[in-house]
Amino acid sequence: MKIHLLLVGSLVLAGVVSAATESTHIAGRENKAPGPPSYTLVKDNDQAMERAVQRARKTMGFFVAALGKKKPGDGGFEVKKAFVDGNSVEHLWIGDLRFDGKNFRGKINNQPLDVHNARLGQKVTVRPQEVTDWMFVKNGELVGGYTTRVLYARLSAGEKAEFNKKADFKIEPTKH
Repeated sequence: MKIHLLLVGSLVLAGVVSAATESTHIAGRENKAPGPPSYTLVKDNDQAMERAVQRARKTMGFFVAALGKKKPGDGGFEVKKAFVDGNSVEHLWIGDLRFDGKNFRGKINNQPLDVHNARLGQKVTVRPQEVTDWMFVKNGELVGGYTTRVLYARLSAGEKAEFNKKADFKIEPTKH
């Protein structure tokens, strides 16, 4: 069995998962600090994560419309994409985002840990069908971020409090 590490800022939490895993970053925030980014290993067959990805894809139109309108109080628009390097898969957030009507264009916003064919700040193009999540912050509240919500729900009360201190957004029940 592999050790499962959840790193939220300076939090290091341990648990156990089966051998088939991939990693995903908990929230779309740039990580330039030394050391591993905040991420968690997730089983390949994690049903809650699969439902989160499906929900993100079903609501993509809402996200594209919000990105195009960018109302006051809206910011931090990002999409998540899976990067594959051999047998490793890592879901990374893409920020500094633009949509050209066909594809998203932006920069990788997390320091990759498991894949070596992507790097922090790298310019990438993401087709809508490649998006595994989307998010933005509206007046300090997370909108979308369905995979982030799954990971957040798995934190203990103390871990949530620590995450809330460090995050620049609140996670409220989703309306979208």
